[in-house]
Amino acid sequence: MSKASAIRAGWRGGEAGERGMISLKRHLDEWDNSRGRARYVVETYISLINSLQSAAAEMARGEGRQLREDMARILSYLSPDARKDEIDRSREEAANAIRSLAEVINRRECEYKEIIRIMAQAGATMARTGALHSEELQQAAGKVEQIARLDTVEETRRQLDAHVHELRSIAERAVKQGEEHARDLNHELEQARAKLEHAAALAETDALTGMPNRRAAENAVEAAIADNRALTVLMLDLNGFKQVNDTYGHAQGDSLLRSVAHHVRRCLREADLVCRWGGDEFLVLLYDTPLDVAHITAARIQQDAFGEFVLARHGENVQVSIGAAIGAAERQPNETADTILERADKLMYENKRQAKAAAAR
Repeated sequence: MSKASAIRAGWRGGEAGERGMISLKRHLDEWDNSRGRARYVVETYISLINSLQSAAAEMARGEGRQLREDMARILSYLSPDARKDEIDRSREEAANAIRSLAEVINRRECEYKEIIRIMAQAGATMARTGALHSEELQQAAGKVEQIARLDTVEETRRQLDAHVHELRSIAERAVKQGEEHARDLNHELEQARAKLEHAAALAETDALTGMPNRRAAENAVEAAIADNRALTVLMLDLNGFKQVNDTYGHAQGDSLLRSVAHHVRRCLREADLVCRWGGDEFLVLLYDTPLDVAHITAARIQQDAFGEFVLARHGENVQVSIGAAIGAAERQPNETADTILERADKLMYENKRQAKAAAAR
């Protein structure tokens, strides 16, 4: 090879090396840019969750409290550097929280429209009893107008209940004084009372499973603490449920949640309580039960309530396998409801982490 050829070959080799370095730098820049874009997307998503939490704070307390707590729970583990499984989990929990809020609002709107209709009928009947109680009726009407300005459904229900008591008192006096139509009025007020009691029950019932909901669970824990009653809490989180939802659809997922709820219920004593906590999480309250006995109950739930389930889909039976991570927390002296529920939740996630680590080995 001539000296000129060698020089040209060396130059081409150097040029190729330089191109390789430029190409590597470009790929590294693109990698950094893609990570930066991904981080920006996650930060934007977290900002959206924060906005939902702020919006919930502006809502009426009864409706917004659950959404605000759900968003706070998501924000507690979500960060700009979140893993894919954490982002997927947060997305599913946020969707469930918003769907639950819509169900509550729609259901309560129908309930209270019916109650107001009955109250209007009762007022019309009372008006027909004559002017004997006109002053009392005017005062009652003023109180009804005040109820319309209340912000929370809980307070609205409480005020309506008090108003029913007042109208019944007027009606009872009218009966004694021989006012006509008083019997009809009493009947209509009994209807209103029954509606109010039904509304109160629905407010603490999960529409999907028919089990007590998160509000009922929190109230039950607080009542046990107020009575200084021994209590152990089991927090359950389903394993494999997201895959069922993604593969077979929400209708099959809902059917599976109903089955799980009733299987867990059959593992418990009559005095115990199983509640749907939210999404694919359930809460079990074991009254007068020490921690060692609660662990035995948890093992029984794992064995008898979970395993293979059969779902009907498009005329065919589909078999799926569902398990659960369970955290057990026994109430300690002077412990609040929030604290014991938080401990149970952390223990449940620790149980889930240990199970994943064992499966990976």
